[in-house]
Parts: sequence; C-alpha cells; structure tokens
Amino acid sequence: MSVLNPSAFYLLPLLGLILFFYLLKGKPRQIKVSSTLFWQKIRQTLTSQRFRWRLPPELLLFLQLTIFGILIVVLAQVFLTLRGKEAEYVAIVIDTTASMQATDVVPDRLSVAKRKARDLIRELSRRTRIALIQADDHPRLLVNFSDDRAFLLRRLEALKAVDVEGDEEAALKLAASLFPSGTRKKIFFFTDGAFEINPDSVPRGTKLVLSTSKAPRNVGITSLKIRPRMIGERNYEVLVGVGNFSSQEESFTLSLHLGGKLISKEKLSLPPRREGRYIYSVKARKKAILRVELEPHPRDDLSVDNLAYAIFGPSKNLDVLLVSKGNLFLETALSAYQCINLYLKDRLSDSQEIADYDLVIFDGISPPSLDQGNVVLIGVLPPGFVLEKTAPQLNPVLTEWEVEHPLLRFVDLSDMNVERALPVGVLPGGKVLARSGSFPLIQVWQKNGLRLLFLAFDLYQSDFPLQVGFPIFIFNLLQWFHPELFDPNYYQIQTGKSFPIPTEYEGGEVTILSPHKKIRKFEKVESGLLFSQTQITGVYKLNGEPFFAANLTSSEESNLLARASLPLLEEEIGGRLEEEPAKRKLSLSPFLVLISFLLLLIEWYLYHFPLKRRN
Repeated sequence: MSVLNPSAFYLLPLLGLILFFYLLKGKPRQIKVSSTLFWQKIRQTLTSQRFRWRLPPELLLFLQLTIFGILIVVLAQVFLTLRGKEAEYVAIVIDTTASMQATDVVPDRLSVAKRKARDLIRELSRRTRIALIQADDHPRLLVNFSDDRAFLLRRLEALKAVDVEGDEEAALKLAASLFPSGTRKKIFFFTDGAFEINPDSVPRGTKLVLSTSKAPRNVGITSLKIRPRMIGERNYEVLVGVGNFSSQEESFTLSLHLGGKLISKEKLSLPPRREGRYIYSVKARKKAILRVELEPHPRDDLSVDNLAYAIFGPSKNLDVLLVSKGNLFLETALSAYQCINLYLKDRLSDSQEIADYDLVIFDGISPPSLDQGNVVLIGVLPPGFVLEKTAPQLNPVLTEWEVEHPLLRFVDLSDMNVERALPVGVLPGGKVLARSGSFPLIQVWQKNGLRLLFLAFDLYQSDFPLQVGFPIFIFNLLQWFHPELFDPNYYQIQTGKSFPIPTEYEGGEVTILSPHKKIRKFEKVESGLLFSQTQITGVYKLNGEPFFAANLTSSEESNLLARASLPLLEEEIGGRLEEEPAKRKLSLSPFLVLISFLLLLIEWYLYHFPLKRRN
C-alpha cells in the first residue's frame, strides 16, 4: 500500500473536535412547575453544559469518526500496488526493399520473412497488441496496434517487395514512436540485413530476424550514364557499371539493345567483390529506348538488377526567338549550338506567339502580357511592374549572388561591372540570384506555366558579355529552361524518385502506364506536378509514348550479404516472448468514498430515528 498525498493526514487532529462536543455533559436545572404533564421533554433543553471525562457509548460518535477518517484517507490518495499481466505492445517491421526478392533462400527472402512473422503473430498471447510496418524507401504504417489477428495476417500476406533502396532508420523510428508512454518497446525487424546502420540510431528493444543465406551470389548493374560526344549531336557514350557481389569470380554476358535492335553483346567476367566499368558508343537519331541487359552464368540470386533502361531525348531542335534591335553577343552565343533554331524579330505584339517557341528572349524590347511560356527579360520591366524610383542605379556594386543555383553554376561574377541598372524590387514570389545592396540585378520567377528570368541591366551597359562566364551562363540558361535537351540522363531516374510532368500538359489530361501495366490517370494536371509512383524498374509511358525510365542501379541493394551490426542480429525468435509480471496501481479512493457515503446514510437514519433505549 502506498500514499500519494501524505500531507492529508495533517487533518487527523480535527477528529478531536468531534470528541470535544461529545465530552460536553449537560447538568440538570431544577424548576418548579404546576404540573409535569406537558414538561416531559423539557429536561433535555434546560440542561447546562459542563465538561465530562468519559465518552458516552454513542453509535453516532463512532460513525462520525469513521466517516471523517475515511475522507481524510481519500484525500491522501491511498493505492495498492498489484502484480499481474497487462496488455503488451509489439511492433513488426517487414523489409520490402529490392534485396528481399533474392532467391538464395526458398522461395525468396520476403516469403521466408513473412512466414517467420506469421509464426510470431500466432505465438503471441491474445492480449498482445501488434503494429505492422512496411519498410522500403518510404516506411508506412499498415496496421496500428491491434489484436485482430486475421486482419494482421491479411495485410502481412499482401506485402510485396519493390525495386527500391530502403530507409531502415526511418522505419525503426516510426515503429518506436507508436508505443504508448510507459510501455516497454519490443520491435521485431524481419529483414535480410543487407544494409549498414548505426547501432546508436536503433531503438532499444529492437531485434533483427534474418532471412538470408551465408553465401549469396549476385552480379548486377550498378550504374548507367550517358553523355554526348558533342553538345547538340546525336552521338553518345554509354557508361555501364557492373558489380560482382559474390565471393567467387563470376562470368556474364552484357548486351545493349536500342529501339529493340541488338547493337552490342560481349562476354565478360569479374573477380569477387569487384565492380567494372564498360563504355559503348551509341548513335540515336530519334527518340529511342536503350535497354541494357546482363545475363549471369550460371547462377544469380537477384534478377531485378540485371536490367536497366535509358530514354534518349527528342530529336527536334529547340526553337528560340530573340526579340531585339540587334545584339551580337546573344546571337553569337545562341548560334553556337546546332540543336537551336534561332529566330530574330524586332518586336512582338501578340502574346500568343510566345507559345509557338520553346524560349523567347526580350532584349530591351517591352514584352506583351505574359501568362505562359519560357521568357527572358533583359533590361526591360515585366508587364505591370513599376520602378521603385525614377532615377536608374549608376554603377551598382554586386554584393552577393547564388553560386549554387543552376543558372549561375560555374559563373564567376566577381569582376562584372554594370554602368546602370533598373531600380526594381523583388518580383512577388520571385527568387533573387544576384543583387546590389537591396536592389536585385538577376532574379527568376515561375508560376502557372510561366517561367521568367529577369536581368535588370542591359548587356551593352555592362561588361558581362566580355566575361569568361557569359557563354557558361547562356548554356546554364538553356539547360535550366530545357534540361532534357542538354542532359541525356534527364529521362532516367532511380526507382522511388519523382519525375516532373512536362508543363505543356498543364490543365489537360494525361495517362501514365507503369512497367507492370498499372494505369494512373490525371484529369487536370497542375503546375509542378510530380509523378512519384516509381517503385518498379522499367519504362513508364505518358499517353502511350515513352516518358522516362526508372532503374535500381544500387550497389547497396545488389550486395546481398548481411551487413547490419552483429549485436542486433537474431537468427530465430526463440518461441514466445517472455511475459514478465507487470505492476499496476489500484486506487482505493472510489471504494472509500462509497463506504463513507453508506455510513453517512446510516448516521442520518440513526440521528432522525434513534433506537429505543431504556430510561
């Protein structure tokens, strides 16, 4: 028995007040009356009070002392500590990353992990509440703590491995955050251990239940990179990385298919625990799919990393309109690219013409209203934007610029001089890339299908075109507006990453077909929409046309060896969980309040209906 509020016992001396009133004894007074017929009860009221040293044997006194004492005990919050068994909480985390598809155990690692998890669920006592978490690139809670075994088993059986890397720390943190406060954490992570993790980041009470063999064999594609031999040409170099993650030398055949036609095939071999790099020349005159296939001999435990895809960009050139009275620097820089069709005009009055070009540059010429397209403004204000002061900035000093932004990458502006600049403020929602004090010199703005680059100075009123970084800035500008034209790797991503839907589909309807024939429709495409359901390796199609390719290309997932820290590993669960007797507190206050209430009723009854006593 324990007490939470022992200071309540300071009220015990108040019991003396009850005793004091009972120690007072009445002394009779003698009064002469003519008759005692009407004065039988007057003796009780005409007594005088005096102190007596012996308590009367009154039942009411005992009841009143008991009731008052019980109330003091209630205020003291007395409780009993009982030992028993209460509900337990267990979190089960299932690894569904690409390496769980390995077949070094029969039939595969995920199936073995699910069988072990199923056995654990059936072995746990009925009062145990279980949470189920899927651990892949973005861990998800499938079932919160529940004792519905049938529902848990259905969700467990529905799990499938996906072609992604895992985030094991995030999965374990999610599991640890689910437990109610004051309960002991018990987390079982069913995995192959094919990852590295910091033991300090693992919650206490975590056990890894492995589903793997001691000597897995695997050869996989770990990288696929493409680069053009010259910018704007259709001749490319393809770099294929292959890793041997077995403990012995492995032989394999590496083949390349372009547009369904075999263009290269060779037999290769790699020593154990080594990676090789192989370079091939590819000519792509139009949009085409490159498929790289690896065929190991004689055994391979993971097949998902034996294929990789790449999509070469569209063959059409970029249509660029330069609206200017004549700018030799811009014309020379833009004409240097064979993939650009340059058009020149001295004015543009209709804003609808902007949609006819991939990029429009206004050099000192005021543009019409802008609502869509890719636009560059040089030394001229955007429509509806006013100057902050009438006088221009003379010889503004460049104070800072964003060297990490793609537009200013490898561009050195430290020696740039500007004779005069427009005294403008920051565009609403814009991002400043270079500024002079509080005035921006270069800023970008994009919203609802309109991407705008604004330079607050005329090129002829600065030495920027004479700087070494000017042609680099023009290349960055073209690549920022149209990265697909200059980056051959633009149309391939790693599985689990997001890919942007092109701006020309904004407001329209698109249908995306995944490699496993799953269709996803978007009725009204919003600006900046990203497609994130890319957990399967292969080519994704947009409205029936090849859209982008998603590849695993991960050394972490292709390496099937268990690399998690050994102190965290357990090969078998070892039967039921230990059921330690749990301590729980039982408060006596409700019972004492009920008892005091019953005694109070008895006291009230005895006071109003006293028992007959002998005279």
